[in-house]
Amino acid sequence: MIIPHSRPSIDQSDIEAVSEVLNTGKIAQGDKVKEFENALAHYVGRKFGVAVSSGTAALHLALLSLGVGCGDEVIMPSYVCSSPYFATLHASAVPKVVDIDLSDFNICAGAVEPHVSSKSKVIIVPHMFGNPAELDPLLEFGIPVVEDCAQSLGAEYKSRRAGSVGKLSVFSFYATKMITTGEGGMILTDDDDCFARLVDLRDYDKKAIVPTKYNYKMTDLEASLGLSQLSKLPSFIERRRRIAYLYNEAFSKYQIELPTAKSENKSVFYRYVVMLEKMEQVRERTQRDGVICERPIFMPLHSNSMSAECPNSDKAHDHALSIPLYPSLSQGEVDCVIERLARILRR
Repeated sequence: MIIPHSRPSIDQSDIEAVSEVLNTGKIAQGDKVKEFENALAHYVGRKFGVAVSSGTAALHLALLSLGVGCGDEVIMPSYVCSSPYFATLHASAVPKVVDIDLSDFNICAGAVEPHVSSKSKVIIVPHMFGNPAELDPLLEFGIPVVEDCAQSLGAEYKSRRAGSVGKLSVFSFYATKMITTGEGGMILTDDDDCFARLVDLRDYDKKAIVPTKYNYKMTDLEASLGLSQLSKLPSFIERRRRIAYLYNEAFSKYQIELPTAKSENKSVFYRYVVMLEKMEQVRERTQRDGVICERPIFMPLHSNSMSAECPNSDKAHDHALSIPLYPSLSQGEVDCVIERLARILRR
């Protein structure tokens, strides 16, 4: 039995939802996109939603809607995928990479403070692996916060949905995210001016050519899948938390650091990430045994810049391992993951 690191959770109702739109012949951006925007905004607790073609497109437009441009600095954690970095470059701004807190792999105020300057225009705050970052201290800097909720749809920060706190929030619906549209993303906000700018920038047809606009639209095909997936999100989250509970029970007896979260926050366990000394050896052995574990982040962003020092991000890269966890993981597969990984850890 080969157990992949991740896979989408698609069922017959998802297929029927997409087929229904196909049968109408109206498959581009339309009513289903608007319905999906409204549904996600309502779920998170926001006023407006703007659906786009990817999570990176969502970040790019979020920065532009806040007026980010040439010479401005955008603060972000080093231990994250490269999407915030490239979105910042797309906006002609400068990525300012900072370290993380190893307790939750998230950016924190202590890491940000030394890098705040008059050039700082935005702080991008990814809620890593489904675990909410501490937002209140970051908001005190008075710099607009963009919550990156690509991994945290449904998580809660102090009884509020992740994505409902910052100036804007962005989401990704890639194949293996919390819910999927295949590709796709969305920006949420309560700000009327940001919303107007986002809608204007998203597409260029029948509009003035200044300022520059983009072809970042979502299709009704994707939105129909998103709506179907969103209806199942509570069950997805429940299943993720159940698997995490089983993993915690099974692996607590070994010399590894298990995922932690502050008591007032609720993780959705997008990833189940542990820290262990001989990570690469364990990863290779699990691969040989048919359980595909991965480094949760390919490479810290500061690895490409000699000017930034991020020791916690380096440590996470050297020791963090992501164990398969997703809603379509069967109980038999969960048992197999536990049995095979425990056998390796006992060695």
